[in-house]
Amino acid sequence: MWTKWVTIHESYGLPRVASECRRYLEIKGIRVRLLSRETKKGGYVYTLQVPSSQVAEARQWLREFKSTL
Repeated sequence: MWTKWVTIHESYGLPRVASECRRYLEIKGIRVRLLSRETKKGGYVYTLQVPSSQVAEARQWLREFKSTL
């Protein structure tokens, strides 16, 4: 079965924030995929994706996580 992935967070530079968000969501039981790609200027973009069936729940947990920072 195919899974449609939806981007819920993007960060530039170091992967620290994206990795922390990923770890937090995984603890809450959300499947997460972290992708990285290089930009034209030599930096990196880190994209956090979740399955489309868990988007609403993941966005709620991500909002809560960001408010505690």
